[in-house]
Amino acid sequence: MRKTTIAVLVALSVAGAGGYAVADQQHGRGDAAVRTATTITVDAAVRAARAALDAAEKDGQRVTVAVVDRGGDVVVLLHGDGAGPQTEESARRKAFTSVSFNAPTSVLAGRVTGAGATLRDIPGTLFLAGGVPVASNDAPIAGIGVGGAPSGDQDERYARAGLSTITP
Repeated sequence: MRKTTIAVLVALSVAGAGGYAVADQQHGRGDAAVRTATTITVDAAVRAARAALDAAEKDGQRVTVAVVDRGGDVVVLLHGDGAGPQTEESARRKAFTSVSFNAPTSVLAGRVTGAGATLRDIPGTLFLAGGVPVASNDAPIAGIGVGGAPSGDQDERYARAGLSTITP
Protein backbone atom coordinates (compact mmCIF):
# COMPACT_ATOMS: atom_id res chain seq x y z
CA MET A 1 0.00 0.00 0.00
CA ARG A 2 1.28 3.49 -0.86
CA LYS A 3 2.06 5.98 1.92
CA THR A 4 1.09 9.65 1.76
CA THR A 5 2.42 12.51 3.81
CA ILE A 6 0.37 15.40 5.17
CA ALA A 7 2.12 18.49 6.55
CA VAL A 8 0.33 20.83 8.93
CA LEU A 9 1.61 24.17 10.23
CA VAL A 10 0.32 25.17 13.64
CA ALA A 11 0.99 28.51 15.32
CA LEU A 12 2.08 28.36 18.94
CA SER A 13 4.17 30.17 21.50
CA VAL A 14 7.63 28.84 22.33
CA ALA A 15 9.44 30.01 25.45
CA GLY A 16 7.83 33.39 25.05
CA ALA A 17 9.47 33.75 21.66
CA GLY A 18 6.73 32.47 19.39
CA GLY A 19 7.28 29.66 16.94
CA TYR A 20 5.62 27.12 14.77
CA ALA A 21 5.26 23.39 14.75
CA VAL A 22 5.30 21.09 11.76
CA ALA A 23 3.51 17.79 12.05
CA ASP A 24 3.98 15.17 9.36
CA GLN A 25 1.56 12.29 9.53
CA GLN A 26 2.17 9.25 7.40
CA HIS A 27 -0.73 6.95 6.54
CA GLY A 28 -0.64 3.49 5.08
CA ARG A 29 -0.88 -0.15 6.15
CA GLY A 30 -2.38 0.95 9.46
CA ASP A 31 0.85 2.52 10.73
CA ALA A 32 0.97 6.22 11.55
CA ALA A 33 3.81 8.43 12.71
CA VAL A 34 3.77 12.02 13.83
CA ARG A 35 6.78 14.27 13.97
CA THR A 36 6.63 17.74 15.47
CA ALA A 37 9.41 20.31 15.24
CA THR A 38 9.50 23.70 16.91
CA THR A 39 11.46 26.66 15.62
CA ILE A 40 11.83 30.40 16.07
CA THR A 41 9.48 32.88 14.38
CA VAL A 42 10.76 35.59 12.09
CA ASP A 43 9.50 38.19 14.58
CA ALA A 44 11.48 36.67 17.46
CA ALA A 45 14.57 36.28 15.27
CA VAL A 46 14.40 39.93 14.20
CA ARG A 47 14.02 41.08 17.84
CA ALA A 48 17.00 38.98 18.92
CA ALA A 49 19.20 40.10 16.03
CA ARG A 50 18.29 43.76 16.53
CA ALA A 51 19.06 43.56 20.27
CA ALA A 52 22.43 41.93 19.59
CA LEU A 53 23.33 44.54 16.98
CA ASP A 54 22.18 47.38 19.26
CA ALA A 55 24.36 46.07 22.12
CA ALA A 56 27.40 45.93 19.82
CA GLU A 57 26.76 49.39 18.37
CA LYS A 58 26.38 50.80 21.89
CA ASP A 59 29.95 49.57 22.52
CA GLY A 60 31.14 51.04 19.22
CA GLN A 61 31.61 47.62 17.59
CA ARG A 62 30.91 46.88 13.92
CA VAL A 63 29.42 43.40 13.73
CA THR A 64 27.08 41.17 11.80
CA VAL A 65 24.38 39.12 13.53
CA ALA A 66 22.88 35.92 12.12
CA VAL A 67 19.94 33.93 13.45
CA VAL A 68 19.50 30.46 11.97
CA ASP A 69 16.77 27.88 12.44
CA ARG A 70 17.29 24.28 13.60
CA GLY A 71 18.33 23.21 10.13
CA GLY A 72 20.94 25.95 9.89
CA ASP A 73 18.99 28.09 7.42
CA VAL A 74 19.35 31.83 7.92
CA VAL A 75 16.20 33.44 9.30
CA VAL A 76 17.71 36.92 9.82
CA LEU A 77 21.07 38.45 8.90
CA LEU A 78 21.86 41.99 10.02
CA HIS A 79 25.11 43.41 8.65
CA GLY A 80 25.94 46.39 10.84
CA ASP A 81 27.26 49.61 9.36
CA GLY A 82 31.00 49.28 8.81
CA ALA A 83 31.17 45.56 9.58
CA GLY A 84 33.73 43.71 7.48
CA PRO A 85 32.68 41.30 4.73
CA GLN A 86 34.06 38.29 6.63
CA THR A 87 31.69 38.93 9.55
CA GLU A 88 28.66 37.57 7.71
CA GLU A 89 30.14 34.12 7.23
CA SER A 90 31.55 34.11 10.74
CA ALA A 91 28.20 35.04 12.33
CA ARG A 92 26.28 32.48 10.26
CA ARG A 93 28.72 29.66 11.03
CA LYS A 94 28.77 30.47 14.77
CA ALA A 95 24.96 30.42 14.84
CA PHE A 96 24.91 27.11 12.93
CA THR A 97 27.50 25.56 15.25
CA SER A 98 25.67 26.59 18.42
CA VAL A 99 22.31 25.21 17.27
CA SER A 100 23.92 22.03 15.92
CA PHE A 101 25.55 21.16 19.24
CA ASN A 102 23.07 22.97 21.55
CA ALA A 103 25.92 24.78 23.27
CA PRO A 104 27.64 28.15 23.14
CA THR A 105 30.54 28.13 20.71
CA SER A 106 32.85 29.34 23.50
CA VAL A 107 32.22 26.02 25.29
CA LEU A 108 32.65 24.01 22.11
CA ALA A 109 35.97 25.66 21.25
CA GLY A 110 37.66 23.71 24.05
CA ARG A 111 36.49 20.40 22.59
CA VAL A 112 38.32 20.68 19.27
CA THR A 113 41.96 20.42 20.27
CA GLY A 114 44.42 17.77 19.20
CA ALA A 115 45.67 16.26 16.00
CA GLY A 116 43.64 14.17 13.63
CA ALA A 117 39.97 14.41 12.86
CA THR A 118 38.01 16.72 15.14
CA LEU A 119 34.72 18.55 15.28
CA ARG A 120 36.40 21.26 13.18
CA ASP A 121 36.15 18.91 10.21
CA ILE A 122 32.34 19.20 10.13
CA PRO A 123 31.47 21.49 7.20
CA GLY A 124 29.91 24.84 8.04
CA THR A 125 30.98 24.93 11.67
CA LEU A 126 33.11 27.55 13.40
CA PHE A 127 34.45 26.95 16.89
CA LEU A 128 35.08 30.53 17.96
CA ALA A 129 33.17 32.27 20.75
CA GLY A 130 30.17 34.27 19.59
CA GLY A 131 27.36 31.76 19.01
CA VAL A 132 24.58 30.81 21.43
CA PRO A 133 21.74 28.32 21.00
CA VAL A 134 18.06 29.14 21.43
CA ALA A 135 16.31 26.22 23.13
CA SER A 136 12.78 25.17 23.96
CA ASN A 137 12.39 22.42 26.57
CA ASP A 138 16.16 21.89 26.42
CA ALA A 139 16.01 21.16 22.67
CA PRO A 140 17.79 23.51 20.25
CA ILE A 141 15.46 25.41 17.92
CA ALA A 142 17.73 28.18 16.62
CA GLY A 143 21.16 29.75 16.95
CA ILE A 144 22.32 33.35 17.27
CA GLY A 145 25.80 34.19 16.00
CA VAL A 146 27.77 37.43 16.09
CA GLY A 147 30.98 38.14 14.22
CA GLY A 148 33.22 41.17 14.03
CA ALA A 149 34.08 42.36 17.54
CA PRO A 150 37.77 42.27 18.53
CA SER A 151 37.15 39.21 20.72
CA GLY A 152 34.84 36.23 20.70
CA ASP A 153 33.87 37.02 24.28
CA GLN A 154 32.40 40.32 23.10
CA ASP A 155 30.64 38.59 20.18
CA GLU A 156 29.11 36.12 22.63
CA ARG A 157 28.02 38.88 25.01
CA TYR A 158 26.13 40.52 22.12
CA ALA A 159 24.58 37.20 21.08
CA ARG A 160 23.41 36.69 24.66
CA ALA A 161 21.90 40.19 24.64
CA GLY A 162 19.82 39.06 21.68
CA LEU A 163 18.89 35.80 23.37
CA SER A 164 17.72 37.63 26.49
CA THR A 165 15.01 39.41 24.48
CA ILE A 166 13.29 36.19 23.47
CA THR A 167 13.77 33.85 26.42
CA PRO A 168 12.46 34.19 29.97
